[in-house]
Amino acid sequence: MKDIRSHLENKCSFLLSLRYEFFYALQSVLQVESRIHPGWKNNALAKLPSRFQVGTRKLGSSSEIWPAIADTLPGNKPELNMAEMAQLLREQDQRDFQHKILLAMIHSEDIVAALVERRTDLQAALSRLPKTKHEWLTFVGLYPYDAHAPMVGAMEYLLSSPEKFRETVLDVMDIFYQCCFAETWEQLKPQLQRSSEEKERLFRSCTFEEFARQALLRIHVDESKELIEAVRGGYKLRYGDITGCYFLPSAFNDRRYWTVLDSPAGSGVYVYFPFFDPSIVVDSQALPPEPRYAEPELDPALIFKALGDSTRYAIVSMIARQPTHSVELAKRLSVSKPTISHHVNQLREAGLISEEYRNGCVLISLRRDVLEKLSEVAIKKLFESESSVDLTTSRKKSGGLNQ
Repeated sequence: MKDIRSHLENKCSFLLSLRYEFFYALQSVLQVESRIHPGWKNNALAKLPSRFQVGTRKLGSSSEIWPAIADTLPGNKPELNMAEMAQLLREQDQRDFQHKILLAMIHSEDIVAALVERRTDLQAALSRLPKTKHEWLTFVGLYPYDAHAPMVGAMEYLLSSPEKFRETVLDVMDIFYQCCFAETWEQLKPQLQRSSEEKERLFRSCTFEEFARQALLRIHVDESKELIEAVRGGYKLRYGDITGCYFLPSAFNDRRYWTVLDSPAGSGVYVYFPFFDPSIVVDSQALPPEPRYAEPELDPALIFKALGDSTRYAIVSMIARQPTHSVELAKRLSVSKPTISHHVNQLREAGLISEEYRNGCVLISLRRDVLEKLSEVAIKKLFESESSVDLTTSRKKSGGLNQ
């Protein structure tokens, strides 16, 4: 056992890196149900311009897509800055970029190949995956299949327009980094460095199995078989297949994702454990008194569209009476969590809801002030506007899907 331990230790490194932390922070700011760093999230949302929201809507308003974007970067480059990450994403072969994101979500080479080659559609592809993958697919919002779910929308966009998808990803990344995360990263570095040093001391002082337990890694370790097993999905990894193993401290990976990437040389794999440290504090001050970006003007068309759906109207009716969290909404309406996330995203985009972190969850409430202003704004738009009338509709005459 000592020889095995020594062999594994030689492959492991503890590093401070933007590589995954940036994407987990971006995921966190887009998650309605995110429970961590609510003050930081409010500040970030106040700083982000409308172009950021437009970009995320094009990506299906999905927060789960961002860890998959991180997985498209080369496995042998654990230490990357923002410019390097953007350049690597921009230079990737389009088909390879598309393939890697799909593989990160679906975990099947054969099914991903069929999707990329358009030999099957997404719904049929997901139905072919084994039951052992259902828990993972549910976790990321792809099962049960729902055409309106944010992650399904993101995957369909990736399949139909991979180059536009990539340009949208790069634009959203640049906005998020420039407007808020560059400053956050500099503030976090001292705490992340301390966390990395503490975890490395722990790692050197006990077995890998004990370390995984104490570091809250979402894996099962069998030292006798030299085996690492994923908690979800049934994936297994042998120590001998590991070329490099990187432990990266994280303030945002509260879902405790970890990932395995193939070596560019074609032999062995690189393993990344962005371990979540709940003791790390991100600036939690209240919203700044003078936000850099003014609240956008109400859009009556967007509001009427949001209220025109029966499920969203039911949600609005409930949160008007009492602030409610998304899990309770899903339970009371007997719909899936991804479906609730989709509808809440639509209400958020219309400016109809406010969100507050309280007692360990995010409570959603209806903004009465928006509804009170709606009539005035709608009348002004309809009767007093001097701009040309927008005659664009959401349906095609051919009966195709809404865009």
